[in-house]
Amino acid sequence: MDRRRFLAAVGASALAVPACADELPVPPGNEIAFRVLRNGTPIGEHHLSFTRNGDDLRVEINVALAVKLAGITIFRYTGHAVECWSGGAFRTLDSYVNHNGTPLEVHAQPIAGGYTIKSTKAGNYDYTGQLPMLPMTYWNKAMLNAMILNVETGRHYPAIVNSPGWNYLPTAEGGTLLAQRFDITGKLHLSLWYDQYNQWAGMEFHVSGDEVYQKYVSS
Repeated sequence: MDRRRFLAAVGASALAVPACADELPVPPGNEIAFRVLRNGTPIGEHHLSFTRNGDDLRVEINVALAVKLAGITIFRYTGHAVECWSGGAFRTLDSYVNHNGTPLEVHAQPIAGGYTIKSTKAGNYDYTGQLPMLPMTYWNKAMLNAMILNVETGRHYPAIVNSPGWNYLPTAEGGTLLAQRFDITGKLHLSLWYDQYNQWAGMEFHVSGDEVYQKYVSS
Protein backbone atom coordinates (compact mmCIF):
# COMPACT_ATOMS: atom_id res chain seq x y z
CA MET A 1 0.00 0.00 0.00
CA ASP A 2 1.07 3.64 -0.46
CA ARG A 3 1.93 4.52 3.13
CA ARG A 4 2.59 8.21 2.48
CA ARG A 5 -0.85 8.71 0.93
CA PHE A 6 -2.45 6.68 3.72
CA LEU A 7 -0.94 8.96 6.39
CA ALA A 8 -1.69 12.14 4.44
CA ALA A 9 -5.36 11.24 4.67
CA VAL A 10 -5.13 10.17 8.32
CA GLY A 11 -2.99 13.02 9.46
CA ALA A 12 -4.41 14.60 6.34
CA SER A 13 -8.85 16.92 5.67
CA ALA A 14 -20.87 28.75 10.94
CA LEU A 15 -17.21 28.85 9.71
CA ALA A 16 -16.10 32.17 11.19
CA VAL A 17 -13.72 31.93 14.16
CA PRO A 18 -15.92 31.90 17.29
CA ALA A 19 -15.73 34.52 20.03
CA CYS A 20 -15.32 32.26 23.05
CA ALA A 21 -14.53 28.69 24.02
CA ASP A 22 -18.20 27.85 24.64
CA GLU A 23 -18.97 28.54 20.95
CA LEU A 24 -16.45 26.02 19.66
CA PRO A 25 -18.01 22.65 18.72
CA VAL A 26 -16.92 20.91 21.91
CA PRO A 27 -18.96 17.71 22.43
CA PRO A 28 -21.27 17.62 25.48
CA GLY A 29 -19.31 14.72 27.01
CA ASN A 30 -15.94 16.35 26.20
CA GLU A 31 -14.85 13.29 24.20
CA ILE A 32 -15.00 12.05 20.61
CA ALA A 33 -14.01 8.51 19.59
CA PHE A 34 -13.95 6.62 16.31
CA ARG A 35 -13.33 3.07 15.22
CA VAL A 36 -11.22 3.03 12.06
CA LEU A 37 -11.81 0.37 9.39
CA ARG A 38 -9.96 -0.51 6.22
CA ASN A 39 -11.97 -2.51 3.69
CA GLY A 40 -14.40 -3.28 6.51
CA THR A 41 -11.74 -4.60 8.91
CA PRO A 42 -11.00 -2.65 12.12
CA ILE A 43 -7.43 -1.33 12.17
CA GLY A 44 -7.48 0.97 15.21
CA GLU A 45 -9.09 3.91 16.94
CA HIS A 46 -8.94 7.72 17.03
CA HIS A 47 -9.76 9.56 20.28
CA LEU A 48 -10.09 13.24 21.21
CA SER A 49 -10.61 14.70 24.69
CA PHE A 50 -11.51 18.30 25.53
CA THR A 51 -10.71 20.27 28.69
CA ARG A 52 -12.13 23.75 29.25
CA ASN A 53 -10.85 26.32 31.72
CA GLY A 54 -12.78 29.55 31.32
CA ASP A 55 -12.09 30.81 27.78
CA ASP A 56 -9.22 28.35 27.34
CA LEU A 57 -9.63 25.00 25.62
CA ARG A 58 -7.18 22.10 25.48
CA VAL A 59 -7.73 19.31 22.94
CA GLU A 60 -5.76 16.08 23.24
CA ILE A 61 -5.72 13.68 20.26
CA ASN A 62 -4.53 10.07 20.27
CA VAL A 63 -4.50 7.78 17.23
CA ALA A 64 -3.31 4.18 17.00
CA LEU A 65 -3.60 2.20 13.74
CA ALA A 66 -2.10 -1.06 12.52
CA VAL A 67 -2.64 -2.68 9.11
CA LYS A 68 -2.06 -6.43 8.94
CA LEU A 69 -1.58 -8.79 6.02
CA ALA A 70 -1.80 -12.52 6.65
CA GLY A 71 -1.46 -11.81 10.37
CA ILE A 72 1.69 -9.72 9.94
CA THR A 73 1.65 -5.99 10.73
CA ILE A 74 2.78 -4.20 7.56
CA PHE A 75 1.97 -0.67 8.64
CA ARG A 76 1.76 1.00 12.04
CA TYR A 77 0.82 4.55 12.91
CA THR A 78 0.57 6.28 16.26
CA GLY A 79 -0.11 9.94 16.82
CA HIS A 80 -0.38 12.19 19.85
CA ALA A 81 -1.20 15.88 19.61
CA VAL A 82 -2.26 18.69 21.93
CA GLU A 83 -3.81 21.87 20.59
CA CYS A 84 -4.68 24.89 22.73
CA TRP A 85 -7.28 27.59 22.11
CA SER A 86 -7.90 30.86 23.94
CA GLY A 87 -10.92 33.13 23.53
CA GLY A 88 -12.11 30.95 20.65
CA ALA A 89 -8.87 31.40 18.68
CA PHE A 90 -6.38 28.66 17.86
CA ARG A 91 -3.12 29.28 19.74
CA THR A 92 -0.69 26.35 19.79
CA LEU A 93 -0.14 22.83 18.51
CA ASP A 94 2.34 20.15 19.54
CA SER A 95 2.07 16.99 17.46
CA TYR A 96 4.13 13.79 17.65
CA VAL A 97 3.69 10.99 15.10
CA ASN A 98 5.38 7.65 14.65
CA HIS A 99 4.98 6.88 10.96
CA ASN A 100 5.83 3.20 10.78
CA GLY A 101 9.04 3.75 12.77
CA THR A 102 9.77 7.28 11.54
CA PRO A 103 9.25 9.96 14.21
CA LEU A 104 7.73 13.24 13.02
CA GLU A 105 6.91 16.41 14.94
CA VAL A 106 4.96 19.60 14.24
CA HIS A 107 4.86 22.61 16.56
CA ALA A 108 2.88 25.82 15.99
CA GLN A 109 3.15 28.99 18.07
CA PRO A 110 1.46 32.37 17.51
CA ILE A 111 3.34 35.37 16.13
CA ALA A 112 2.09 38.78 14.99
CA GLY A 113 -0.39 38.13 12.17
CA GLY A 114 -0.01 34.36 12.09
CA TYR A 115 2.03 31.41 13.35
CA THR A 116 5.56 30.13 13.39
CA ILE A 117 5.81 26.46 12.42
CA LYS A 118 8.58 24.04 13.33
CA SER A 119 8.36 20.59 11.78
CA THR A 120 10.46 17.56 10.96
CA LYS A 121 9.28 17.29 7.35
CA ALA A 122 8.48 20.84 6.19
CA GLY A 123 11.21 22.57 8.19
CA ASN A 124 10.70 25.86 10.00
CA TYR A 125 8.73 28.79 8.59
CA ASP A 126 6.27 31.58 9.45
CA TYR A 127 2.71 31.73 8.15
CA THR A 128 1.06 35.18 7.92
CA GLY A 129 -1.49 34.62 5.15
CA GLN A 130 -4.99 36.06 5.00
CA LEU A 131 -6.77 32.77 5.68
CA PRO A 132 -6.75 31.79 9.36
CA MET A 133 -4.58 28.73 10.02
CA LEU A 134 -6.22 25.78 11.78
CA PRO A 135 -4.80 22.33 12.52
CA MET A 136 -5.99 19.33 10.53
CA THR A 137 -7.61 17.61 13.50
CA TYR A 138 -11.10 17.49 11.92
CA TRP A 139 -13.23 18.19 15.02
CA ASN A 140 -13.64 21.91 14.21
CA LYS A 141 -15.77 22.44 11.09
CA ALA A 142 -14.16 25.89 10.63
CA MET A 143 -11.15 23.96 9.27
CA LEU A 144 -13.01 23.70 5.96
CA ASN A 145 -12.67 27.46 5.35
CA ALA A 146 -9.16 27.86 6.77
CA MET A 147 -5.55 27.35 5.79
CA ILE A 148 -5.14 23.77 6.99
CA LEU A 149 -1.98 22.81 8.90
CA ASN A 150 -1.11 19.15 8.43
CA VAL A 151 -0.29 17.86 11.91
CA GLU A 152 2.04 15.17 10.54
CA THR A 153 4.04 16.94 7.83
CA GLY A 154 3.83 20.58 8.95
CA ARG A 155 2.79 21.65 5.45
CA HIS A 156 -0.25 23.85 4.89
CA TYR A 157 -2.84 24.23 2.16
CA PRO A 158 -6.41 25.42 1.58
CA ALA A 159 -9.16 22.93 0.83
CA ILE A 160 -11.64 22.86 -2.05
CA VAL A 161 -14.94 21.83 -0.45
CA ASN A 162 -18.22 20.59 -1.92
CA SER A 163 -21.22 19.28 0.03
CA PRO A 164 -23.42 16.72 -1.78
CA GLY A 165 -25.93 16.61 1.09
CA TRP A 166 -26.89 14.65 4.18
CA ASN A 167 -26.41 10.93 4.82
CA TYR A 168 -27.11 8.33 7.49
CA LEU A 169 -23.75 6.96 8.63
CA PRO A 170 -23.23 3.61 10.37
CA THR A 171 -21.91 4.04 13.91
CA ALA A 172 -19.40 1.85 15.73
CA GLU A 173 -22.20 0.31 17.80
CA GLY A 174 -24.26 -0.67 14.75
CA GLY A 175 -26.71 2.25 14.70
CA THR A 176 -26.93 5.23 12.37
CA LEU A 177 -26.08 8.92 12.60
CA LEU A 178 -27.47 11.70 10.38
CA ALA A 179 -24.74 14.05 9.16
CA GLN A 180 -23.83 16.37 6.29
CA ARG A 181 -21.11 15.24 3.91
CA PHE A 182 -18.26 17.48 2.75
CA ASP A 183 -15.97 16.27 -0.05
CA ILE A 184 -12.52 17.86 0.13
CA THR A 185 -10.19 18.09 -2.87
CA GLY A 186 -7.06 20.01 -3.79
CA LYS A 187 -4.05 18.82 -1.79
CA LEU A 188 -6.42 16.69 0.30
CA HIS A 189 -8.77 13.99 -0.95
CA LEU A 190 -11.24 12.80 1.67
CA SER A 191 -14.82 13.15 2.87
CA LEU A 192 -15.86 14.48 6.26
CA TRP A 193 -19.28 14.45 7.94
CA TYR A 194 -20.66 16.84 10.58
CA ASP A 195 -24.00 16.47 12.34
CA GLN A 196 -26.66 19.16 12.87
CA TYR A 197 -24.74 20.42 15.92
CA ASN A 198 -21.50 20.79 13.87
CA GLN A 199 -19.98 17.81 15.69
CA TRP A 200 -17.49 15.70 13.72
CA ALA A 201 -19.43 12.56 12.76
CA GLY A 202 -17.34 10.56 10.27
CA MET A 203 -14.55 10.41 7.71
CA GLU A 204 -13.76 8.37 4.61
CA PHE A 205 -10.82 8.23 2.22
CA HIS A 206 -9.45 5.81 -0.35
CA VAL A 207 -5.82 4.69 -0.41
CA SER A 208 -5.34 1.19 -1.83
CA GLY A 209 -8.63 0.41 -0.09
CA ASP A 210 -11.53 2.05 1.71
CA GLU A 211 -10.71 3.72 5.04
CA VAL A 212 -13.77 4.66 7.11
CA TYR A 213 -14.25 6.27 10.52
CA GLN A 214 -17.26 5.04 12.49
CA LYS A 215 -18.18 7.15 15.51
CA TYR A 216 -18.83 5.78 18.98
CA VAL A 217 -22.09 7.41 20.04
CA SER A 218 -23.18 5.46 23.16
CA SER A 219 -22.60 7.21 26.49
